[in-house]
Amino acid sequence: MHTTETASGFSPKLDTVPFLLFAAGLVLITITAGFGSGPMLYAAAGVVFFAVTVLLIRRLAAPKAEISFFLIIPTIMSATQNVYLTSVADALDSGRLQFAIILNFMFSVALYAVLASAGTKPGFNPALRKLIRTVTASLAVLVFYGVATVALFQHELAAAAASSRNIMAPFLFLLIGLYASAWAKHTVYLRYLVMLGGAAIIFGFIEANTPEFWQSLDLRSLWEKKGISVQQDSGLPKNFFASEQIVPGEFLRRMAGPFADPVNFGTFLFAVFMASWYLKGWLSRIGAAVAIVLAVSKGALLGLIVFFAFWTRYYASRMSHLIALLLLAAGAYNFYLFTITSSTGSTTAHIDGFTAAFIEFPHHPLGRGLGSSGVLAGLFSEGSESGSAVTESGLGMVIGQLGIVGLIVYVAFFVQVSKYVLRIKDVRDRTLAAGLLGGFMLNAAFNEVALSPNSAAPYFIILGLVIGSDLAGRGEQSLDPADRTSYGPASSRDFGQPESLRVEQA
Repeated sequence: MHTTETASGFSPKLDTVPFLLFAAGLVLITITAGFGSGPMLYAAAGVVFFAVTVLLIRRLAAPKAEISFFLIIPTIMSATQNVYLTSVADALDSGRLQFAIILNFMFSVALYAVLASAGTKPGFNPALRKLIRTVTASLAVLVFYGVATVALFQHELAAAAASSRNIMAPFLFLLIGLYASAWAKHTVYLRYLVMLGGAAIIFGFIEANTPEFWQSLDLRSLWEKKGISVQQDSGLPKNFFASEQIVPGEFLRRMAGPFADPVNFGTFLFAVFMASWYLKGWLSRIGAAVAIVLAVSKGALLGLIVFFAFWTRYYASRMSHLIALLLLAAGAYNFYLFTITSSTGSTTAHIDGFTAAFIEFPHHPLGRGLGSSGVLAGLFSEGSESGSAVTESGLGMVIGQLGIVGLIVYVAFFVQVSKYVLRIKDVRDRTLAAGLLGGFMLNAAFNEVALSPNSAAPYFIILGLVIGSDLAGRGEQSLDPADRTSYGPASSRDFGQPESLRVEQA
């Protein structure tokens, strides 16, 4: 074990050896990306990945393995990618840039391959093995059907590859979490997430309050090489400014954090908030909440609403829960009215993008093909089909590209994961998982970015770790439908245990 317990459940101790190895590797990748050739970058990335995975394999063979730090690496890369790439933006060509951008996803695939090769430990609950097989089969269906649509519709391969990363992300990271649950404790992973979140929030306050911060790092060059437009006057991406106007004609500068993207940053912050709540870290919880407001993240605000709804269900009386739901609904409705009346159209675009998928569905029941629609595919002009109105919606993008197959697989996936989440015995674990899953589903419905590996990784790794831990604790028991909690707080009637042992103060 590489952490020590504290009263709050949070420890700042690092897993030193893999941290130093990964940090040195990231420096090497940055240098070769900026000043080396394409083959040199590929070789450097290969060496770094090989060294880290060998260390992971050795760790898996240890009697008391703890691999949580390896699980947080993709999110560290996502959070810092745009910062370290700006340092070499001028020297990057398109090929090296695109390769550097997908390194976090490539490492995630390597991580999955190592864990899947290690398999499940003897004594694993049969339900866990079954869940892994089902999720793997669902992922395989999406991959094979996606490849078939590429051959059928012949969209740009770059657009198809980019879209496939987003479509695969929830399945891939859930599998990583499920496999890793044999060697990683979710409490340790949550500590690393809070540590990363704390550093990201501090960085966010610095960049948001330092004049010309991103201009001095030449973010414009990096964004333009990605094919993303920036404002001519400020040199910043358009999403750095909120679409709502508190004062007519004035748009609030949003906190972007090290992601250099307020949308990804906000989605990340909600995961940090949930981890802080679980670990009872008040300072990190307050910091995450303040940063969510300063990032003007509607996705994170939706997540907070979902979390509060589940929190009152499991930690308050039935009447308090109902009152909370009414207050949340009223608050959400009034915020929606405010965004409609004061926004330049961003909220409407997200909603219309989701509904457009269902409007277009009867005309394209098999989908338009992988890489055909959505914001990400639109970055590849030849790969994006301009005739589709599906944009800004993650789930809408899945339906628009993969049609009935994508819809069925995604609905079945979320229904199945929801069943496992709502049957988690420990009430705090269940609240954590339900808040993350519900918040993600709402965010993904109206935000395509939610499906990206940058956003989805911590959500589904946590879900996999928590579900895996719950199933492992059952031994050879199978899931019982009676394990679902009744309406309101968990009680002795639910699980045959005294309520005082089940429900702790949040």
